[in-house]
Amino acid sequence: MNPSHPEKSPGIGLITNPHSRRNRAHPGLVQAIVANHPYIHHQITRDRDDILRVLQDFAEQGVAVLAINGGDGTTSQVFTELFNKNPFTRFPSIILLPGGTTNMNVGDVGVRGSLKSALCRMVEWASTGKGRIQRLRRAMLRVEGSLDGKTTYGMAFGAGTVIRGIEYCHSNVHRMGIKNELGPGLVTLRTIWGMARKEPYFSDPTPIRIELDGLPDPQVREVVLISINSLDRLFLGLKPYWGNEDAPLHCTWVQKPSHKVMRAFLAVLRGKPNRHVTPENGYFSHNAQKIQLWLDGTFAIDGELYHATNEQGPITVSSTDEIEFIRINK
Repeated sequence: MNPSHPEKSPGIGLITNPHSRRNRAHPGLVQAIVANHPYIHHQITRDRDDILRVLQDFAEQGVAVLAINGGDGTTSQVFTELFNKNPFTRFPSIILLPGGTTNMNVGDVGVRGSLKSALCRMVEWASTGKGRIQRLRRAMLRVEGSLDGKTTYGMAFGAGTVIRGIEYCHSNVHRMGIKNELGPGLVTLRTIWGMARKEPYFSDPTPIRIELDGLPDPQVREVVLISINSLDRLFLGLKPYWGNEDAPLHCTWVQKPSHKVMRAFLAVLRGKPNRHVTPENGYFSHNAQKIQLWLDGTFAIDGELYHATNEQGPITVSSTDEIEFIRINK
């Protein structure tokens, strides 16, 4: 392997989370495809403590490309160790594989399709250097201020009704066997319907004070939902942000009183405001480098839940430098 030419037989360090949905469904699939491959170094991480050890091993082996086979939560855990512990001299390029249930991050910057198909394309590229490669760059979210005191990294942050949507997805949609991007799509429709009908579970607000790039705003807003991400598109190709600022973090929120929900939300989800999507009706979207939130309650990073209190101080969401993702297309 010539590390200066990663397109020619790149050394790939592959992390597999055996607990993620697709890996549980096909426990021997990954090993069967990558076994004895000279350019793929496969390690199974059964808990968070395994991740740093595996990353350190990969760094010592001179791995330049890191593949993550798991869900969005696994991705966040790996990025948190990469940024907090910095085991690599040079940050590796990232391949995201669809090993989870929703795989929202994969939909934006990862290898799409079935897990088997994605693995086979990666093996072919590692073996021959051949493949339809896209190199995509995204910033990550750096999130500080949770009650556990940890700094966490990911690609999508949510609070308010986003949390109820995650709970609803786990308790209803996943039990029906609905997975991939269809699951959160159905949850989004159910959430909008609940907001429009003013069902408390979906429409009760969370008091939040929001400060964008250090601009003081003492107002405590009755926020129904808030989403912050660094992705170009969410599940099903949705782009629910329309801020004009030149900054990597997309922050969209809906606050009470919110009006014309059914007429506004198609435009909100497409990121193309119509005459109903206005601040006066409760719809806001901005881009920023740093966002601070004062709230009492739960928030999510890549689907994993964390907790915050006003007494602890603000949640601070900032952006990292962009990192490189490699997508291998069909």
